[in-house]
Amino acid sequence: MKRPGSRKTVTAANLADLGAERLAEILVEVAEAQPTIKRRLRMELAGEVGPEDLAAEIAKRLAAIETRRSRVHWRKYKEFVRDLSLQRAMISGKMAAQKPALALEFLWRFLDMAEGVLRLTKDEKGEVEAVFLGAVEDLGPIAAAAKGSTTALAERAFQALETDEDEIFVRLVEIILPALDAEGIARLRQLLEAAIARRGRPKPALRAAVQALADAQGDVDGFIATITASEALQPWTGAQIASRLTAAGRATEALAALKRSAPPAFADLARSQARVVASAPSLKAWEDAYLDALEANGQADAAQAVRWTAFEQRLSADRLRAYLKRLPDFDDVVAEDKAMAFVAAFKSFPAALRFFLAWPTVSQAAALVLARSDEIDGDDYEGLEAAALALEGRHPLAASLVYRAMIARTLRFNRRDRFADAERWIADLATLAPQIAEFGDFETHSDFVGRVGHSPQA
Repeated sequence: MKRPGSRKTVTAANLADLGAERLAEILVEVAEAQPTIKRRLRMELAGEVGPEDLAAEIAKRLAAIETRRSRVHWRKYKEFVRDLSLQRAMISGKMAAQKPALALEFLWRFLDMAEGVLRLTKDEKGEVEAVFLGAVEDLGPIAAAAKGSTTALAERAFQALETDEDEIFVRLVEIILPALDAEGIARLRQLLEAAIARRGRPKPALRAAVQALADAQGDVDGFIATITASEALQPWTGAQIASRLTAAGRATEALAALKRSAPPAFADLARSQARVVASAPSLKAWEDAYLDALEANGQADAAQAVRWTAFEQRLSADRLRAYLKRLPDFDDVVAEDKAMAFVAAFKSFPAALRFFLAWPTVSQAAALVLARSDEIDGDDYEGLEAAALALEGRHPLAASLVYRAMIARTLRFNRRDRFADAERWIADLATLAPQIAEFGDFETHSDFVGRVGHSPQA
């Protein structure tokens, strides 16, 4: 049963109740005052006639945009974005469904406008760029559906990559790869490598394209050939090289590449497996590749040592899980107990609390809070509030101590922007207090509230 007034809401179902004739009258009336809507209606009607008629309508609009010389006024920005989005939608939607080869031709034409359009637009929000990036994504399925010459597709893609100054086509090769056969891949790679040789110092996009093609061809050495000697010393790049070598059954070479690109924490790797630091994404990637290479090279014990040390140094739950997974039954239980004890005594209280909550073992998190409550950093509002919520159900005292730390910090530093939160936390304390049978060495709820004041704004 509809609620009173629901029929007035503008929905597809309610508009359908008006009937086709009345809706048509309204649309004509609205379109007279809204050029974008009129343009959309004209295109929809053309699309019903056939793809060639739709193409003619789109071509007229693209020509107008292509020949535009004046900048897009900020007041017209949203309308312009909608217009571009409409052209893309019509090409990649209705036209592609009816005649994909024609849609592919028009999509390339649309993308050719990107550089000029971006020069005429103050695209601070990135909405214009997003339309063109979306159109690049459309190329993949439309090119595959068009079933045209893959050599021609390769040559057209190369043209786009070589002239790309706005990084619109960064992912182009990855996107169109499914539409390229071996001949198309070889042709595109040939063109790219020749362009790189001419330039001496190639654009990153060209080199990334060659790397993607080398991967598609399973050419590890071709991938490595795109990387300079100095770049190969960087952890991230070393990991990229090594992961491909390992996958190709060349684990010994992978280990050599990793040792050349070892981050500072691995400088003494030849002597010890013990130093493992990989908090940054590039270092984690290096460590992932190193573990894979060790395993592939038959050095499972060394890989386990790396996993355990990674856990010890940064409380990596992923590394610990991988370590335990490889242990025999019962040994994994003993090792997990040892790991939990290590976390409980870890030098960083916040890191230990995060680990226990993520593992998850809420009981261990509660025990940590009770044992080291004086180390709670009440300034970590977001993390601590999540911790308190996790503890509330079965560990009200531990949850209360976390709330108290945040309240105390707020009041101590007169954080007026947190007063509303502090009042809410005090209310949470009042809810939790009756659930606490014994406060032990900690202040009772009434003593704490009496000490800090009933209201932060009092």
